[in-house]
Formats: sequence, structure tokens, C-alpha cells
Amino acid sequence: MASSSGNRKYPPRLYEIGKTPIQNRSMKHSCFLSNIQIMQERVGEDVWTELRDSVVGVIIKLKELDYTWSAKHVHYFLANQFAIQSSHEIWSLIEDQPMRFSLYEFEDITRLNCDPFAEEQWDVAHEDFWVEMNIPISEGPKLNELQTLFPIIRNWSREKRVRVGLLCLLCLRIFGISNNSRIHLHLAKMVMDPPAFQQYPWGRVGFTSLVDFIKVVTYEGKKSYTLHGCVHALLIWIYEPVPRFKREIWTSDRGS
Repeated sequence: MASSSGNRKYPPRLYEIGKTPIQNRSMKHSCFLSNIQIMQERVGEDVWTELRDSVVGVIIKLKELDYTWSAKHVHYFLANQFAIQSSHEIWSLIEDQPMRFSLYEFEDITRLNCDPFAEEQWDVAHEDFWVEMNIPISEGPKLNELQTLFPIIRNWSREKRVRVGLLCLLCLRIFGISNNSRIHLHLAKMVMDPPAFQQYPWGRVGFTSLVDFIKVVTYEGKKSYTLHGCVHALLIWIYEPVPRFKREIWTSDRGS
């Protein structure tokens, strides 16, 4: 968490006071915790333990936290942003206190690897496994394609089930994209090379995906809008500086 006050000057608000977009309906996202439960049941407990202990396993652990998703508080953060040009951070006025959400805060919450991307070239053969999954070899998978494998992967080797599980986690938590959207082939192929996967800065990927969508989301003329990326990390960060928000969640209707 980062905050500042005093004499520092901040950019103007993204929306003028009194002209903040109102959330008339729901905020949509694809980072559904229920999909994690389904995946756990299908990949097998042996693989689930390995996934939980993997470098992206912290995403699974978010599911185990006792909190309720609140679109209202995320919308509050988005609607009170400062108008800044940086693509690497977001500033918002939370209860009259300027607060920053950047790669540092994302890393602190998720504990994902947020190191800079390596510059060396890398590649790995993936075609045979893609054919077995019935996915075009020139594209990354969609979550719904991976989910169609659930009824049959019980008979697959542990190694292959781990690959499917990791691909699901990338879709659900790192990219937080819709069931019908593809993840990048270059990144999907990482599951074929465990050492490369373990060393990759997935936190930087997840943060970039989230912030890129926040920067382009629009509200005008809409009664709902969609966010992609690990939106739960953003919500957990919002709770930290504002205890009132946390109290509201813990005492609110669990179905909110």
C-alpha cells in the first residue's frame, strides 16, 4: 500500500466531483472462485497439491480467504481515480486520501514473481500436447476448451494433468479473461517447460493484464462493464487502507 499527503501536488481527478459514473448495475469479471473448485475436483488431489505449491499457487490461496467480492468498492476506487498518464500505476482518492496501486502493491498482496521480463529467446515444442487437447497448435487455449477436457483427464498422466491445471490457472487468475478468450500461445507453452514456468514473472503478467483493462474501461452509456485480470488482488488492496470497507464486507449479505 502506498499513500501520500502533505504538500505534494496531484493530477486532477479523472472525473469531476458530481460527475462520477454511477454503478447502476453489476460489474462483470471472469475471475470466478467457483471455477477453482470445479478444477480441483477434476484434476485430482495429487495434482491439486502440486498446483497449490506452484509459483502461481498463491492464486488458489486467494480462494481460501474469508471475504466476499464487492463490486461496489472496486467501482468506488475506479470512479475516484486521478487522471495520470503512467501505464504502470493507478492513483485514486479513497476517503480523501490519495492511494497508489502499482506493481509493488500487487506483488505485496499476491507474492507472485514480478521481476522484469528476461530478454533471451525461448521456445519449446508443444504441438503434440496441443493436438491431444484438441486445441489449434498456432493458438493458446481458451478456458472452455480446457474445461471440456475435465471428464477425460482423470486417465491422463500426472504431468499432463498438471499442465492442464496450470493453463486453467493462467486463464482464471493471471489473465482473468472470459471463458471464450485465448491466452497468448507463447505464455501457454510455458507449461511444457516446468523450470521456465517456475522462473517466469507471472505477477508482472497479471498486473499488466489488470491495469491495461482498468485504463481502457468506459462507463458512458452503459449499465454494466467488465474488468479482466486478477480483480481480487485489487479488492484485497482496497480493504487494507480502509477498515470501514472491510467491516462492511464482513457484516454484509454474503450474496452481495
